Amino acid sequence: MRIIAGSAKGHPLKVPREVSRPTTDRVRESVFGILTAVISKARVLDLYAGSGALGIEALSRGGASCTFVEQNRGACRIIAENLEKTGCDDGRVIQREVGAFLRSESTSYDLIFADPPYADGLSDPARDLIAIEGWKQWLSEDGFLILEREAAGELPDPKELALVQSRDYGRSRITIYQLKS
Repeated sequence: MRIIAGSAKGHPLKVPREVSRPTTDRVRESVFGILTAVISKARVLDLYAGSGALGIEALSRGGASCTFVEQNRGACRIIAENLEKTGCDDGRVIQREVGAFLRSESTSYDLIFADPPYADGLSDPARDLIAIEGWKQWLSEDGFLILEREAAGELPDPKELALVQSRDYGRSRITIYQLKS
């Protein structure tokens, strides 16, 4: 895995063993192609950050800052190493469960990336995430929530979010939301 474009283009990223399916270069390239016009100077939040690839890609392409939220201690260390290795020093790593972080968060972000674990029959973290109330606080007026989840199955219509677009990439689905007007 590597950074695709921007100031850190070509830098390889270390991936924690605990992360079983990092966002592929192909999917990141497509997502950032869609978001090109809004990345510059964006305040970014990377939830379920894993290796930090999505947030670091945003920083490399001109994002103003990125907060990385990851529950796994080893993955947090790797995100910090990846930030240092790429020279992206506008990142802040927080080791915390995503729901607990959001319940205490008051900052508004222009881009929020979320790549939760896929549904396992017992839980569906993507479904739980979009059902949380508070997106009007966390997502700026013109901001985007970019959710990666398993392509199979559908999510309920979230109360505060409007679907902008959805695309499948093999087993993954990228769904982009904005606040409902």
